[in-house]
Amino acid sequence: MKKLLLTAAAILATLNMYGQGTGSGIINFANNSADNTRRVTLADGQTLASGSGYRIALYWGAQGTPESGLVQAGGSAGLLTGAAAGTFVGGSRTLTPLSANGAVVTLQARAWQTIAGVPDTYEGVLAAGLAGDARALVGKNTVFDKKSKDPTDPFETATPVGGPVANGGSPLWTGFSITPVPEPSVIGLGLLGAGALLMLRRRK
Repeated sequence: MKKLLLTAAAILATLNMYGQGTGSGIINFANNSADNTRRVTLADGQTLASGSGYRIALYWGAQGTPESGLVQAGGSAGLLTGAAAGTFVGGSRTLTPLSANGAVVTLQARAWQTIAGVPDTYEGVLAAGLAGDARALVGKNTVFDKKSKDPTDPFETATPVGGPVANGGSPLWTGFSITPVPEPSVIGLGLLGAGALLMLRRRK
């Protein structure tokens, strides 16, 4: 029975890969925005995140992938300092498999503050915060779609189709804040309130 389940899982994984294709695309993971509203800030929305104590990673999926299904592409990058605070340069990321080379992908950036003794990932710090660690700070921007650069086409320019994930003039990128993780009780109250509002609207 166990062998049958493993075989079925392998077949499903193969079918999923086949459905996406064998293409790939390149995304330059950087935010060179000169506009502070597009940078990564702290909880006050004004102070720019700065230095290697803050990390940011690119998450991606085939176009249309929901936020919960996005996976990290490559390693994380530290936030820059000085006049460049709130920005980062993470380098190029090759995304595969895709339906075609240079296909449109769904992207999101997620950032966190590093904590000693806690896994240095967005998921690790988020879990620590949900467990009650008040030091846990995380943040993410809105999910958006972007065409990746076709690695097989040397004449395809890096901008705008496969340029930086974010730049000063891109309407796709939104700046965001790294904030404390809400306590589970606060999240529960928020969901309860949203449910109550929905019930009231239905009654009207």
